[in-house]
Amino acid sequence: MYNLIKTNEIIEKKLEKFYDLHVNCQINLTAIKEREEFYLKHYYDSIYYFQQYEAPQGSLADIGSGGGFPGIVLGIFYPDLKITLIESIGKKCRFLEQAADKLQLKNIEVLNTRVENIKNRSFDIITARGVSTVKELLKNSFNISKQNTKWVMYKGEKLDEELKEALPVIEKRGLNVEKVRIESPITRTYCIIHY
Repeated sequence: MYNLIKTNEIIEKKLEKFYDLHVNCQINLTAIKEREEFYLKHYYDSIYYFQQYEAPQGSLADIGSGGGFPGIVLGIFYPDLKITLIESIGKKCRFLEQAADKLQLKNIEVLNTRVENIKNRSFDIITARGVSTVKELLKNSFNISKQNTKWVMYKGEKLDEELKEALPVIEKRGLNVEKVRIESPITRTYCIIHY
């Protein structure tokens, strides 16, 4: 996988350690345990858009962080990026906190809450992978957005259907939508929404 993304020895060691944390975790955060598949479907997927199109800067909120994808992975690759992992399930939050600590990711903060409950915070980038529909994600996260916020949503085959449903919200806010589709080595559509 390392020939598919830009990396270095420090990043590779942290990715290996994060993989070990997942494999040895008592709670089931992912069904994927085989190393190569794990690296492709979690690491490559998490980092692809940002390495190919636009390196993240400023602050990032990852909604429904779960097992740390893409939030922890982005924290490994971009140590100057301030990342807030938003997760409503306590045991997943504890895993994320332990992972950030063991990987020495000083740029990671974990919030045990739902995104719609957050007040007085705003972020440059909002990510979400495997969480809700486009419409629900937007409605629930406008409270943490600002005029230049960019949403990067990791989506699948139902994206066009979701965008159709979200169109009234998108038009009302004057948002722009871009889609980035990859077919190999994984299949993914990244939905980019911005003002």
